[in-house]
Amino acid sequence: MMLEKRSSPEGYCPMTEAAKLLGSVWSIVIISYLLDGPKGFNELLKSIPRLNAKTLSRTLKNLQKHGLVRREVVNIQPFAVSYSLTPMAMELAPLLEGLRKWSIKWVKPSQEATAPKQDR
Repeated sequence: MMLEKRSSPEGYCPMTEAAKLLGSVWSIVIISYLLDGPKGFNELLKSIPRLNAKTLSRTLKNLQKHGLVRREVVNIQPFAVSYSLTPMAMELAPLLEGLRKWSIKWVKPSQEATAPKQDR
């Protein structure tokens, strides 16, 4: 199977644009966790190894900005927010499942992956 690698005359490359949009490791990881359904900030923070609050906050804002994540205030007192995927992000599910299977087959856990979680 070959991927179409042509760029337009203006230099547009779909793969480059997708990589810029998904950008960071944390974007892909957060999207994969949200595929299971809406989650609160602290629920995501506790679920994702080695992710700190600052990085989670920054990444969620970026994903919202690009239309991949929806933020909804679900309670005022006490304040609670829920994050969920947009239909655009849900279309990434087969791609992320393929990436997960590929990683299980070919990628060995790094020392970083087995290290304890850093202070938040």
